[in-house]
Amino acid sequence: MSESASPSIPRRAVAALLPVAACVVQWLCWPVIVPFVWFLFYPTVFLSSWLGGYASGVAATFLSTGLVWWFFMAPVHTLLKPRPGAYINAAAFIGMGFLFSYFHERLHRARHEAAEARFRALFEQAGVGVVEAEAASGRFVRVNGRFCEILGHTEAELLGMRFQDVTHPGDVDRDVAETRRLAAGEIPGFATEKRYIRKDGATVWAALTVRPLLWPGLEDKHLVAIIEDISARRCAEEEVRLLNATLERRVAERTQELQAANQELESFAYAVSHDLRAPLRAMDGFSRALLEDCAPALDAEGRGYLDQIILASHTMAGLIDGLLLLSRATRGELERVPVDVSALAVGVLEGLRKADGARPPRWRVEPGIRAEGDPRMLRAAFANLLGNAWKYSGKAADPLIEVDRVQEDGRDWIRIRDNGCGFDMAFADKLWKPFQRLHRQDEYPGLGIGLATTQRIVNRHGGSLRAESAPGRGATFLVALPSAASQESP
Repeated sequence: MSESASPSIPRRAVAALLPVAACVVQWLCWPVIVPFVWFLFYPTVFLSSWLGGYASGVAATFLSTGLVWWFFMAPVHTLLKPRPGAYINAAAFIGMGFLFSYFHERLHRARHEAAEARFRALFEQAGVGVVEAEAASGRFVRVNGRFCEILGHTEAELLGMRFQDVTHPGDVDRDVAETRRLAAGEIPGFATEKRYIRKDGATVWAALTVRPLLWPGLEDKHLVAIIEDISARRCAEEEVRLLNATLERRVAERTQELQAANQELESFAYAVSHDLRAPLRAMDGFSRALLEDCAPALDAEGRGYLDQIILASHTMAGLIDGLLLLSRATRGELERVPVDVSALAVGVLEGLRKADGARPPRWRVEPGIRAEGDPRMLRAAFANLLGNAWKYSGKAADPLIEVDRVQEDGRDWIRIRDNGCGFDMAFADKLWKPFQRLHRQDEYPGLGIGLATTQRIVNRHGGSLRAESAPGRGATFLVALPSAASQESP
């Protein structure tokens, strides 16, 4: 924009007034300066041409010549001078003023052309579209190569168009309204995402930022816009949206399937709890009746068979109870509340002591162990762990059960350990499988369902469970639960 090469009006006004100021200063200092009549006016013309450019420099030159000729060149206050040297000095001064003005004008233009060249390079080589447009009509005044590339038009084609001509019909009204508000000064600018129509008819999504163009010499208000092609991003967002919709549909379908499976499981659990128990009770009842009523007619072998039937019915009832407990551990709503694990462990151990008539083990429970979870499920989990510790340490010389807290790998763990028979870690993977046992039934009776149930409960809480042991050295079970904290109970 060549208008900016001309100095501003304030600079030109100052340049024009400098000779007057120089005249006043020289008049006041004339007794010292005399007879150097041009002493202050050479630098004055130089400064005027630098500030105001060629026209101001020439005007300052002639004004300075007139002031010196009238006020300082003897004889003063007359246009005619008797000495020829006065005319030669005045001509030399005027010629020097023209030279100052010419060279400063060339310097101004060179600087402006260098700035214009840098601006054009930045404008054309920008990685985003850059547009200058008239605010009133929307007509493009200048467009860069990247904008032409985005829309598929040539620069000449776009310079004959308005931004409304290449905007998607669904976005035109909004763009025009925002542009009018910007032109009226109601907003400093605006940014939006809009659609453009390419020359080939395809739709292009772009991020648009618009600001007013502030430039000296512009009579009409212009706008500058930055346009970034975001079609790839919008396409990716659409794919993600469709994927999320598909995923939500699949989750809903899977949820329905899980709900149906849970309902079937509940029906199965009801059947196991009610329908299968009745035959078992009948087997046990009739077997006992045979033993009581027909004992004289039975020999020892027959009574032994009946005892095995009664024992098998009790074992089957225990297996049913274990299956029901395992089923309940993996379904139902999970309640999350603070749980005092120390108090829970002491309660379980006291219950075991009352139920076991033999010599109970000693125990040590660290106070203040807390966790967050479902109290009913956590009680079942710790009942299994402490029940195992009680059972497998029963044959030790001085049985001991300990419950405390430790920290490993930055996590808080609740540790349950005993000094019982222990087990071989080579078979540890069997611990968590239902009905898998590491000891014979006649040594340590049980169903093999407790640790499998405990692991499912801990997993539902988002925790971890692991075991450490060696034969004859007891067993240690470590449980990590959410919000397990090392703090004293209030």
